[in-house]
Amino acid sequence: MTSPLPAIRRVVTSHSSEGEARVWIDDEVKRVPVPGTSDGVTFSLAWVTDEHPAEIQTEVDGATLKIGELTNDNGSVVRYVDMPPGHTSPMHRTTSIDYGFVLFGSIELELSDGSRTHIKQGEMVVQRGTDHLWRNPSATEWARKSFPSLRSSWMVYVLLPAKPIVIDGQVLGDKSIH
Repeated sequence: MTSPLPAIRRVVTSHSSEGEARVWIDDEVKRVPVPGTSDGVTFSLAWVTDEHPAEIQTEVDGATLKIGELTNDNGSVVRYVDMPPGHTSPMHRTTSIDYGFVLFGSIELELSDGSRTHIKQGEMVVQRGTDHLWRNPSATEWARKSFPSLRSSWMVYVLLPAKPIVIDGQVLGDKSIH
């Protein structure tokens, strides 16, 4: 079964040698079947950092960095999960803080105490190292959970510390929007 959900586009910014902002990568994220499943569930790895604070002045595509089974002990992982109708993941735990956003469909979160919580499109879960599983309760609709924008007018941002950007010996610091 193949996901009918739209391809995932990622746009990654960087700086020119003169310090001007530019788009560095603009492509689609590859969907990879999840090992041990046969119903069409896929992972799409959009970005990884391998240190904290993150190195953001590098020409290494974060999607090429190695991770553990699901997380990176020293950085961050941005992953999309497309779940077919009726799919249930195994009960699992990661020693991490996970921000899970439902972009399409709905997801059910089940914890090891047996409790179940329905998460609808546009809602999110902060998963803090507890035993859990994910279920797509729909008999007909695919579901996608992750991090980026749901609609062009609705975006979610997760901000993490990074090392400073230095161009020709000058530090490019924060610029307030307020």
